Amino acid sequence: MKGPNYALALALAEAKWNNSETARRINHRARQHGHSGVAVDKARVGRWIRHGERPRSPIPQLLADLLTEVLGQRYTPQSLGIAPSYGVLVALDEHEHQALAEHAAAANMPVKSYAQLLFRLALAQSQSLPE
Repeated sequence: MKGPNYALALALAEAKWNNSETARRINHRARQHGHSGVAVDKARVGRWIRHGERPRSPIPQLLADLLTEVLGQRYTPQSLGIAPSYGVLVALDEHEHQALAEHAAAANMPVKSYAQLLFRLALAQSQSLPE
């Protein structure tokens, strides 16, 4: 099992959705799109957040679309940590790593999770800029 999914937790907190509200919205959207086999409950949403479990298709895309609509910025299943993602190696010098570690500690997050969140936020911000 993976660790907590901070990206998903932050997005849901920003949307002001608890686990029950998240499940309700996903189930409603699934029915609207003809996905009769989708039945998410609050316990399942909790496992996605606390244990990093990944929901089965079509849920990741439905949730990303819902959050994109509600929060007004683009979310993808990958940016929410609920779909396979790809690693990127970033070389930091000693001072950059120390600064990253200090910020992660202040946010009470593991360095890796904090770095992933920073990259996701930077990408989301760059995608919302006018061209």
